[in-house]
Amino acid sequence: PPAIIHGHHNYLWQCRGLEPAGGAFLNLYGCDLARSPDGRWWVIADRTQGPSGAGYAVQNRLIVTPMYGRLFRSLGVQRLAGFFRTLQQRLAALAPTDGEAPFIALLTPGPYNETYFEQVFLARYLGFALVEGSDLTVRDNRVYLKTLEGLKRVHVLFRRLDDEYCDPSVLRTDSALGVPGLLGAARAGNVAIANALGSGVLETPALPG
Repeated sequence: PPAIIHGHHNYLWQCRGLEPAGGAFLNLYGCDLARSPDGRWWVIADRTQGPSGAGYAVQNRLIVTPMYGRLFRSLGVQRLAGFFRTLQQRLAALAPTDGEAPFIALLTPGPYNETYFEQVFLARYLGFALVEGSDLTVRDNRVYLKTLEGLKRVHVLFRRLDDEYCDPSVLRTDSALGVPGLLGAARAGNVAIANALGSGVLETPALPG
């Protein structure tokens, strides 16, 4: 029923008709897992706005591997580097560049967020700039990072900021975390946002069947 979607708090009518750069709405997906008494695994929640956990996984692996490297090899535990290399390549491929090298930034809510440590670590590990909304500005429907040398264009935003906070000019007007004009830049196809704005509606538990 339409009310399931339209009535969900993460449904953003301002994002209707938005076609993300590269055509992909979801570039990273996370889920909450639970194990039932009979041993089966259940997905009990979907995470589609700015899924967390990948940074924690690689941090834990870096800590544990020196102690259990031989055991990992004997058990055939797979390396994580391939996943992150693919993520880097995927985000770079989304970049709507004009011939310049793609510049990717991780958009964070800031140091008061409960997963800020993971965001800092992930940005360093992936080689992305870690930025807050106040570090960015939109000019002529393009997103720029404010630097001491001037404005530097941002082609891809790997966001950890919830949908409604991303653009205070058209979404949540009391947000001090977002970037005014970001939705317009996304509509113009001048910046790729992963995951796409509006993807939070997929987190409703009414959808999985």
